[in-house]
Amino acid sequence: MPGLEKQLEFLDDTPEDQVKTAVLLIGHGSRAQNANEALFLVVDHFQKAWPHRILKASFLEISYPSIPEGIDLCVAKGAERIIVIPYFLFRGNHVKVDLPVFINEGRRKYPDIDVILGPHLGFHPKMIEIVDERIQQVLDTLKFEENVLS
Repeated sequence: MPGLEKQLEFLDDTPEDQVKTAVLLIGHGSRAQNANEALFLVVDHFQKAWPHRILKASFLEISYPSIPEGIDLCVAKGAERIIVIPYFLFRGNHVKVDLPVFINEGRRKYPDIDVILGPHLGFHPKMIEIVDERIQQVLDTLKFEENVLS
């Protein structure tokens, strides 16, 4: 399955075309700022790959910018189309119920802007690799601690 960069290559004809389409990543939001930082790191990665594209992060709750503020930021930068990507692993109520409400509000506020809700992250074989890596990290730490204590 191609990555987001590959899937959106068709939008990269010219810098002018890139500016017209924004990508808005949506995270849950947390009072712990470092928990929100990961989403900004993802946006920074894509911003380096596509320096002319509008890329923003926003949050469902607690953190800023909110989803409506994120949509406003994209429009203020000149977006004519906003691809909204939920940075959520599961298709729970936030993805099924809450996000479509915000998307519809954005469409009502900006009827001339195409606001598209993309798929959430969901399952991907690379997630298994990441979980395996995390398990291995813990096992390696335990092995190290056992060796130190022996």
